[in-house]
Amino acid sequence: MEKLGHMQYATHYLMWAVAILGVSLALIQSGLIIKKAIVTGKKLGITDESMKKGIKTSALASVGPAMGVVGSLLALIVTMGSAVSFVRLSLIGGSNYEAMAANFGAKAMGHELSMDMLPVVFTNALWTMALGLLGCLIFVFFFAHKMDKVNGLLTNGRKALLPAIGLGAMLGSFAFFNVGNVMQYNKNPNITISALVGALLMFLSMTIGTKKNIGWLKEWSLTISMFGGAFVGTFLV
Repeated sequence: MEKLGHMQYATHYLMWAVAILGVSLALIQSGLIIKKAIVTGKKLGITDESMKKGIKTSALASVGPAMGVVGSLLALIVTMGSAVSFVRLSLIGGSNYEAMAANFGAKAMGHELSMDMLPVVFTNALWTMALGLLGCLIFVFFFAHKMDKVNGLLTNGRKALLPAIGLGAMLGSFAFFNVGNVMQYNKNPNITISALVGALLMFLSMTIGTKKNIGWLKEWSLTISMFGGAFVGTFLV
């Protein structure tokens, strides 16, 4: 058994069955959440037109980040197999984490991720990928239903401030991930240029879209900035 390559297990039909089941459950949950959000939106007095616009904008804004995951998917398939890559990146989406966790699991067994690993090394990499996110799942299970109290504490009872807090959190997240890229101008200037070009494209897209009342340009601004920055940094610099 120790002489068999891990891909015989990674591509086994049982592995695919579990992967398809997991992704199917996530799709069902997503549909239920969307349905619940629409019902709640109507109770809050949000018009159908506004909700459709929000859904459309969110879907378009997800194209850019999703394409980044697709790029990492191709790299992960080579070592962990298509079924594992399919389920992990469909449910979690953290491509950097998945590759890093799998590599940690392989190194704990004294090996590296490769196209031909021992089954025990492959198994340890899988366990590392799964258990590494267990803390997040436990936190959501025990505390997600109490977030209303947290929101009330953050806004001091003024729910009108919630949109501002959400916007601040989102801007903080983008800033956190981009500051590190901008500061690599000495080590890897391509990354810095990509980040700056992306920021410029985002600013231009939003400014022109607002002044000229071009709705689709604003909706696609995130995707345009991500792909534009990556293209300039990778191919033109």
